[in-house]
Amino acid sequence: MTSKHHRFPGAVALGLLALLSSGIVRAQQPIPAQDFVTQTAVANMFGVESATLALHKSNSPAIKDFAHRLADDHAAATSSLRRIIAKRSDIALPDRPDGRHLDLLRDLADKQGTDFDKAYVDAQRSTHHESAALMERYASEGTDPELKSFATQTLPVFRDLDRKARELPVAP
Repeated sequence: MTSKHHRFPGAVALGLLALLSSGIVRAQQPIPAQDFVTQTAVANMFGVESATLALHKSNSPAIKDFAHRLADDHAAATSSLRRIIAKRSDIALPDRPDGRHLDLLRDLADKQGTDFDKAYVDAQRSTHHESAALMERYASEGTDPELKSFATQTLPVFRDLDRKARELPVAP
């Protein structure tokens, strides 16, 4: 006595096997060390440069306080990362932000007053969420021991910046 209920688990298993073999469902690959370094360095450059803009353009005390903290924390992270990379010949630091972050910086530079503040808060919220996720992922999945240690040590700072960015007033 064969029923539809007994054939269903087999059909599910075959469906999952088909999805896995087709590449639709993939295990997440670890981030290559060079990619992690590049993304982290770009995030740090963006953090420092956007903080400098905020210190000059914003009238919001909350944004200026965040910008001071941001510049200090990203400068410290950059220094730590440079010390690691200085001993290595297999990984290079980028010399400037990538196109997406340069566009964000140009956009911020073109804004004034509350338009600047809103764009700055939006940019900080998205970039710090991404940076915290990057640190968390490399801290748990990274393959380079030195960089994994850096990510683990830096993760609380990026999580705190992510939290503080989300707490910034939308319309200061």
